Amino acid sequence: MTDSFDHPFVYVDANPFIYFVEGDTDIAEPVRGIFELLKTRPGLGVTSELTLAEVLPKARSPIHHRNFVELIVSSKVFGLVPVDRDLLLETADYRRAASRTDIDGRRIMPKLPDAIHVVSAVRSRCRAILSNDDRLTLPPGLQRFKPDVGGIAELVEVLP
Repeated sequence: MTDSFDHPFVYVDANPFIYFVEGDTDIAEPVRGIFELLKTRPGLGVTSELTLAEVLPKARSPIHHRNFVELIVSSKVFGLVPVDRDLLLETADYRRAASRTDIDGRRIMPKLPDAIHVVSAVRSRCRAILSNDDRLTLPPGLQRFKPDVGGIAELVEVLP
């Protein structure tokens, strides 16, 4: 039996897709498990169209390129958040709000791709983000889970 969800629960950053398609077994296997689970629960997972622009240039072969497109677009396992003007304006606001001043007085902002992923997750009303990126500055209500055995086990525990 499959469930349909009003909105996604888990946002998937670009790096788990790379692990799934190109990673060694020890890195890829935990991600395969969560992707298989998401396949049985339509509407639960989402990513940004930006993910395509991040993973496709790094594809190791034409087969990997095709696998990325099939997984992210054709499989319909993941909803795709479009990168439009409104999202970019929200991203600029988020980067400003999430900025901090370092010890030298320089203003440090989240990197643009990271910020687009976070804003896409928030816009999608996700409560979890699957990412290996420790630099992500997340707003309250959005929890990061690492795409490793422990992180994915924790994520599975909180899935609706």
